Amino acid sequence: MKCRLLGMWTWVVLVLMGSGRSMGCLQEERNALLKIQAAFNHPNGSSLSSWHNDDGDCCGWERIECDNSTLRVTQLYLNASRDGKLPWPWVIDASLFLPLKELQVLDLSENSLSDISGSLLLKKLKQLHLSSNHLKRVPSLYKQTSLEAQNMSSNQLEGANLEVLDLSHNDLVKDAMTNIMGATSLKTVRIDFCGLNASKLLEGISV
Repeated sequence: MKCRLLGMWTWVVLVLMGSGRSMGCLQEERNALLKIQAAFNHPNGSSLSSWHNDDGDCCGWERIECDNSTLRVTQLYLNASRDGKLPWPWVIDASLFLPLKELQVLDLSENSLSDISGSLLLKKLKQLHLSSNHLKRVPSLYKQTSLEAQNMSSNQLEGANLEVLDLSHNDLVKDAMTNIMGATSLKTVRIDFCGLNASKLLEGISV
């Protein structure tokens, strides 16, 4: 009986290793999180100190929530994570988050961000919190699938099924919302204290 149980346990371990799982979270996601940490701490910060390579279970790290069955990262709360002594405003690369394919909630508020470069194409993303930064426009969340690139409102948008977008307390410009024109899943958009007329900013957006 003991030999049989040992054999079953060995099989489970091999399956987990073969799937890239590191006894707690996917290694691909853990590596992505460590790159995100490095970006937040560049050049010499020390935020997110519980995130370290020695601890393979990234689901146990601070500011992270995982799905209990799949153990994939579903919520990432990085609000006020950038050390105020580091250079700001700064830019973070959207591609750092792309390995987190099951991410539903991303909070990047209060980090002195001036831009999120690249496309944040996360299909499961439902909430994006970007308040209290220095952003001038909404980051790219969708991939245009229509050839009529000049008329974004008529395009089919492929990407996040975003429901909540918080842009309050930013430095939005007149065309700040261009990247989400035509989005139909949005239920709540916050743009208070952005210094621009709300009705003009929300023109062409279904909320």
